[in-house]
Amino acid sequence: MKISRRLISLAAVASLVAAIPLVSNYGASASTTPHAKASGTSFTAAQVLAGIKKNMTTAKKVNSKPHINTMTRAKNVNVYQVSSGVYAYTSSMAIDTDGSDHDPDPDHQGQTTWRDSNGKYLGAHHVPFYVLGDDCWDRKSPCPHFFYKEHNIKGRQFALMFYKSKCIGAIFGDTQTGNDQTTSDNDSRELGEASVKAAQLLGIPSSGTTGGVNNGVTVVIFSGSSWVVNGTNSNLNTNAQALVTKALNSLGTKMGL
Repeated sequence: MKISRRLISLAAVASLVAAIPLVSNYGASASTTPHAKASGTSFTAAQVLAGIKKNMTTAKKVNSKPHINTMTRAKNVNVYQVSSGVYAYTSSMAIDTDGSDHDPDPDHQGQTTWRDSNGKYLGAHHVPFYVLGDDCWDRKSPCPHFFYKEHNIKGRQFALMFYKSKCIGAIFGDTQTGNDQTTSDNDSRELGEASVKAAQLLGIPSSGTTGGVNNGVTVVIFSGSSWVVNGTNSNLNTNAQALVTKALNSLGTKMGL
């Protein structure tokens, strides 16, 4: 659970804009270059991302109040139900260094909200994970903000993450500060944080103090027990990447691409 997080400096942000994404062997290409649909039910990451964006409409918006972009603090992030049981948002990526892996980040915490299948805290350098709000900040039901517990989302819930030409698999690994943590600069309305490993796979600078990106990361969460990823810190990354093709094809079919 988050306790504090430093915002990236404006100078660092400027340098990140010009950064060239790293090459990753994980996931699938999400290049915006047009692709022909493969035979059967195979869909490219680019096709699926285009379908997701087409379905991110006002009519399909889940939250009635906007979320806070973690990196910029702007209240401009919304969550959409792009298909049955599938939720998507586009935001920044601040870097979560927490968990069992050591990290020089002075804000590093030794635990994460969710643990691996052996009960150990997740390691941000080994496991690609994303972060959601810890509670309903508004103390209302249904929550005016997207609150994972209202949408059949649990710890280690699978998601696709897209950034520029990359598409990877990730799991729900940590939560953003709840209302009862008054010492934090953050709050549970924030969206836009993910682990060191997720940033590395997406080609985003992964330092907990100078890394991240202000916008352009799309997270697509697949709800339901069948999309909860099991495994340990040593193989959760492999297990998540193994679901990427299945998730792309499942969502492509659902959206009628």
